[in-house]
Amino acid sequence: MILHKISTSPFADQTLLQCLKRIQPTDKLLLIQDAVYAMVKGDLVDSLFEQGPIYVLNEDVQARGLKIENNLYHGISYPEFVALTLECKQVISW
Repeated sequence: MILHKISTSPFADQTLLQCLKRIQPTDKLLLIQDAVYAMVKGDLVDSLFEQGPIYVLNEDVQARGLKIENNLYHGISYPEFVALTLECKQVISW
């Protein structure tokens, strides 16, 4: 199982879309920093629903004035972020 960690905004580049093309069903996806804006980018939401639960860093969501409004996104704290990295065999930072 691989943790795919995205940090760039989906409005700035295609990193998240490239990741979604390569991610496997057993992998996990974490949105941090400006990548949390994917929660409000309408055309990405359908693609993200296919992936399953998406982890978002609570501090980054709050810092950008966003709110988690559906079950697709699971807000995690920094300690939970560390635990997630330890749970996965590998971490890829996109």
